[in-house]
Amino acid sequence: MHASAIDHANLGFPAERLDEVIEFYVDRLGFETGFGDPHAAVRDDPGLFAIHLGDAGDGPRLYVNPVEEFPGPGAYRHLALRIDDSPEAVRSRLEEAGIGIDSTAEREREPVGSYTSYYVTDPFGYTVELMAVGE
Repeated sequence: MHASAIDHANLGFPAERLDEVIEFYVDRLGFETGFGDPHAAVRDDPGLFAIHLGDAGDGPRLYVNPVEEFPGPGAYRHLALRIDDSPEAVRSRLEEAGIGIDSTAEREREPVGSYTSYYVTDPFGYTVELMAVGE
């Protein structure tokens, strides 16, 4: 068996804090939803919905699963996203968005090559690794 990429992650988020999900992943990190106005959509209880991490058609997705009782991230470690931007562009985006960088790491791995990882924490305690693979 061989997987070539992550298709999606499905994570629970507190149902009463979906606006914060949109603020972090869409407004601050720049990912997209299928909603014209995502803030209005989450106020209307959309149920399970996707945040597109790449191309909206068949790209990787983060499924937001609203839950009434949010236990926190539990045994979850992190979500790693390959970002095609340079390390400088990713750092700049995070700084402009006011997102603190928990840690960074310079790495090299086949077939990715050299990249810089930026670890950030979303408002719900999930760690997100942004792998800056561009030049």
